[in-house]
Amino acid sequence: MDHSILKTLLSHQFFTENLPRLHENLFESDSKEVFRTITAGHESYGRDLSLNDIKVLWTNSHPVATEAQRGNLLRFIDQIESAHTLSEDISGDVIYGLWQRQAGTHIADLGLQISEGKTEAFEALAEKVDSYRKGFTPSQNYEFTTSDTEELLKTASNSSRWKFNIPPLFNKVYGIGSGEFASVFAVPNAGKTAFMITLCFAPGGFADQGAKVLYVVNEEKSQTTKLRSQMCRSGMAVQDVELDPLKVKKAWQDIDERSFFLDIHEWSLSQLDELTRFVEPDIIVVDQADKLNIKGSFGASHERLRELYRCLREYAKRNSAAVFAMSQASNEARGKSSITPFEMEGSKIGKSAELDLIIGIGATEPDFVQDQEPDYTRYLTIGKNKLNGWHGQIVCFLEAGISRYVV
Repeated sequence: MDHSILKTLLSHQFFTENLPRLHENLFESDSKEVFRTITAGHESYGRDLSLNDIKVLWTNSHPVATEAQRGNLLRFIDQIESAHTLSEDISGDVIYGLWQRQAGTHIADLGLQISEGKTEAFEALAEKVDSYRKGFTPSQNYEFTTSDTEELLKTASNSSRWKFNIPPLFNKVYGIGSGEFASVFAVPNAGKTAFMITLCFAPGGFADQGAKVLYVVNEEKSQTTKLRSQMCRSGMAVQDVELDPLKVKKAWQDIDERSFFLDIHEWSLSQLDELTRFVEPDIIVVDQADKLNIKGSFGASHERLRELYRCLREYAKRNSAAVFAMSQASNEARGKSSITPFEMEGSKIGKSAELDLIIGIGATEPDFVQDQEPDYTRYLTIGKNKLNGWHGQIVCFLEAGISRYVV
């Protein structure tokens, strides 16, 4: 049966549709190897794959494999080619059945641990149930969408969204609403944090609009991020802040009760969820999201990131908050003014599939010339936009001294 299922998974559309239920543990020994290679192929190329593609990809990713290992795997792939071809609906039902049994076994095991007094299993059980939730089809107690046109208009209109305070971004995308999930990505030191600080805390930002903002960091210290936020809001560089800290405090005091910063180094998503229930924010910024810990066994880093972003999407909906996941761009994006979701580090389709809005920050890197001023032009590429559908590029400038984006 594994051979036929793997054969069906070569279809990119079928693979993507069944992604929430797919995991290497559904398969046996050699099938696991092939499944990992198929997954990597879809992540990298985003198209239908051939068995010859799988042979080449596996060989390239296992340069030190012995002749015996290579021969066994290639023969296994040849067996897939001769396997019976299942229709996609039957293959989908088989995958669903295998996945249901695996989910039930995992949850039952954790329940047994709890009955034996292992209290740490409660957190694992909550995470496991949440991770499996998306794959199940609910069978009862549906709350169908209202037919009230006025209510539908409220949901679809911009009136319920927090507005972006960078004018061209506001004009093209407008803003973001509760339960919506966005990512901002760029190469290191291109200005990701300054961009989010601007949206949240600069004049006219989310905090000024009355939003409660939770800004969590696991890269630089939260004290550093908060000071930069105060500089951004007041328009004062660090040397000016040192001369007149009272002026900064005065600029910040109006939003102080709505602004929460915290270091979350080595935190798990379940810990962040608990913090969120305590704060009840409207806007959540996770800088950097990819470093959050989640429980589970993953054959490759892109599988972990795919699951993490799926969980973050559910987290945004569950907490009725707009969530921004800060992320790095891959090295291929360095020096480019226009960067696309395919240049997100670690996952080409897994992460982006879960997002409503993707903003890539591009920055050119001019050849070094003595005494040459750095180029602070920044190019915001809207690579995915389920909020209002607009795609394109916006040019603005980073005032690095105060961590603020301006037009």
